[in-house]
Amino acid sequence: MRLALVAGLTAAVLCACPRRKEPERGRELVFAKKGDVRLTVERRLARLDVRARLYEDGDTLSVRLPDTGVPVDVAAVKALLSVPAKLEFCAEARLDPQANCSPATLEDGGVVGVDLTRTPDDGDRETCMVVGPTADALRSAVDAGPSRRVLVGPHQGRLRTYVAEAPCLTPRVLKAEATMERGPMVTVTFDGPTASRFSELTTATVTRRLFIVLDDVVTSAPVVLEPITGGRAMVTLGDGTDATRARQLAAALEGGPIEGGLTLTREGVYGPPRLVP
Repeated sequence: MRLALVAGLTAAVLCACPRRKEPERGRELVFAKKGDVRLTVERRLARLDVRARLYEDGDTLSVRLPDTGVPVDVAAVKALLSVPAKLEFCAEARLDPQANCSPATLEDGGVVGVDLTRTPDDGDRETCMVVGPTADALRSAVDAGPSRRVLVGPHQGRLRTYVAEAPCLTPRVLKAEATMERGPMVTVTFDGPTASRFSELTTATVTRRLFIVLDDVVTSAPVVLEPITGGRAMVTLGDGTDATRARQLAAALEGGPIEGGLTLTREGVYGPPRLVP
């Protein structure tokens, strides 16, 4: 009888003991960063419903993705955080009638032929542009002068220059939505101050081009026919952009820009077993 009572008490004590919590495991991505980017990264990840734990240490940011049983697209997370997502709107500079549009040649790791041409554009419009293989080569070939900025964008498999008035407008994006209805694009909605400045910019740019610049590359250059006062704009993406990439870009734009993006320096697992480089 006493033996049975002791066994019963032992079982009760064992049942009352708290269950030992399993150590958390998951993937860890370590990035090199510039400045304080934590809040921006949190907003970007939340936009894609990605659960993560963030740890900052000096010039590094560790992003831990816990193993919850729900698969996480690690490649998509890396792509989301690596893009700077710096969006700008720039007004086309008025063409100087005396602009020198003669051919030019420069060297950039070898001889690079650069065609400087003045071509009819939209009826009686004329554009002075330089065509070449690299952005650095083009910027070094063009002297935009004071209060102007040289931009580059794709042109028949190469790059071409655009000359814009400086400074450009860097918007504060409240909402960004990706769509593929008329090709890949992202519709952005501005905050109040940006909407007001965007209206002023497009009012001053009527009959000229408005350069939409994403990470220092002109994605589109529509002619402004009338002021845009609705506080929204569309960012057209390249033909090779798929729906996943468009959604990632929308998340990045809504989360906010990261100067230079984040550079992945290490990737592995955390928790048992220990981090594997």
